[in-house]
Amino acid sequence: MFKNKVSFTIVSILLVFAIVLSGCTKETSPKKALQESLSKSADLKSYSFKGQMKIEDFNFPDEEMEAGEAAYILNLFKSAELSWTGAYRADPMMTEINLQFALQGDLAVTFKIPIIITAEKVWVKVPNIPMLPIPEEITGKFIEFDLKKLEEMAGEKLPTMDVSKSQKFVKEITDIVFKHIEEEKYLSSVKVKEAGLPADVVDVKQVVQLHLDQSQIEPLFTTIVDKIAPEVLDLLSKNKEYLELTQLKQEDLDDAKKALAEVKDGEIAEGFAEIKKELKKLDFKVNYGFDKKNYPVYTDASFSMAIESEEATGSFGFKVVSQLSDINKEVKFEGEPKGDNVISMEQLLEQMGGMFGGESFDDSL
Repeated sequence: MFKNKVSFTIVSILLVFAIVLSGCTKETSPKKALQESLSKSADLKSYSFKGQMKIEDFNFPDEEMEAGEAAYILNLFKSAELSWTGAYRADPMMTEINLQFALQGDLAVTFKIPIIITAEKVWVKVPNIPMLPIPEEITGKFIEFDLKKLEEMAGEKLPTMDVSKSQKFVKEITDIVFKHIEEEKYLSSVKVKEAGLPADVVDVKQVVQLHLDQSQIEPLFTTIVDKIAPEVLDLLSKNKEYLELTQLKQEDLDDAKKALAEVKDGEIAEGFAEIKKELKKLDFKVNYGFDKKNYPVYTDASFSMAIESEEATGSFGFKVVSQLSDINKEVKFEGEPKGDNVISMEQLLEQMGGMFGGESFDDSL
């Protein structure tokens, strides 16, 4: 899509920045409200949640895409919708997520995937998906993944799900980000009645909006390269817990610092000149809703872009909405699956091995 590596690097870093910033969440200034909300997030010991992600625009003419199955599969996602519900508890750690994926149109299909996570195990329920050759013996049952066994198989420590540590990490990164960006360029307050909140969202007391368009990406990227990224790398270098959380090593940080040092202002300008030719539209908008205790109880994010280049011309857009409730209250769980409704990793590999030549669990090790 873009014609040189500098352009691709610019877009990649901006996307990471947008994801990090979108994870952030008496009337206070927009910037202060977001920062206070991040601090409050560290107090989240339990909550229920629900959300939805929907593709709102996917317009790439078939003749400009790869021929055959790739174009067919991509077009299926024009009407794709992912939704989820669940609950989280910090002590003892448990998360339950019920995912639902739906495709509309001629090949309409909907399937659900319940997931249960504890400190030691993960259970995933196998859905019945007509287009996939899943053995009947495992369809509708929970596959149990023992995290210690998976570590032994992988020969290294697996990433751990430490929500409180992740919240602290995101807060520190966002403090760095907000120290270097101008509030009035990216953040604004929105009246609650004008924010378009769903009818069941009744406890929001303040709404802050983050807005980024194509006119802002060049100065923002320059600030990221010159100020934000170096401080984030220093934060990671000084904190072993954050390195473990991100699965990074010091040599990775050293390589990143070297790459930043090699980025020249002329290369940035040249890369953005190329982007401006091809990027006809970019709009990223997030509304954060805070309750009276400044907990982030509602978020909706929308992204849209349009490009015009030799490789592809078209547009793409999606929207994500998420809500929290029952904050720091007792939440309901289905509980750990047991008995005949559970299949071990060994049984799974035996079943799948029968499909692909009979590989056993021992052979896989």
